[in-house]
Amino acid sequence: MGRIVTKSIAIIGEGETEWFYFDSLRVALRYPFKVAPAFPQHSDIRHILKLVESSLNEQYDFIVCLFDMDRLLQYPSEMKLYQRAKKKYSVKKYGGKVLFVETNPCTEFWFLLHFLPHCVLRKYESYDQLLPELKKYMPGYEKTKRYFRRTNLYTYLIENGDLERAVSNSERICQLCKESPEDLRAYSEIYKVIELLKRC
Repeated sequence: MGRIVTKSIAIIGEGETEWFYFDSLRVALRYPFKVAPAFPQHSDIRHILKLVESSLNEQYDFIVCLFDMDRLLQYPSEMKLYQRAKKKYSVKKYGGKVLFVETNPCTEFWFLLHFLPHCVLRKYESYDQLLPELKKYMPGYEKTKRYFRRTNLYTYLIENGDLERAVSNSERICQLCKESPEDLRAYSEIYKVIELLKRC
């Protein structure tokens, strides 16, 4: 029996990792939210912003946009668009409906937070730099459809890791990163999505 969810949520991700993670969460917890785009693809910022607008037109209560910062940091023009859009959707008119959720460098850092025994500030320039650390806890992990279809990401992480620890580590790291933003450490705001889903 699924839980009764009163709010409608659209979750928009840039690529396959986000899509497979949130889709596996949706199925495991029987949440009736929509993961967009309907089929995972590597989307640029313009495409994601179009999906935000169409989700607003479809009257979703909340629209969550997931961003890997390593990509945006590589493309200054996309970063400018991102910052402009983030500012635009934060105004009162949107009433907190649109939530921009960042992870630096990539979503895999959120996965790693399920396993780290305590809050640590680290710097990963890229997915490739983070991967050996993640593989200690998720042997055989690879960013491929084949792996994602074979491995239920959400179930694996809660059975082998600790979601509450990931949430508290993530929250604490985000706080520390705000205090010294110039250091550009690894962080993930995905805990905000987990908390939003609990409230809906």
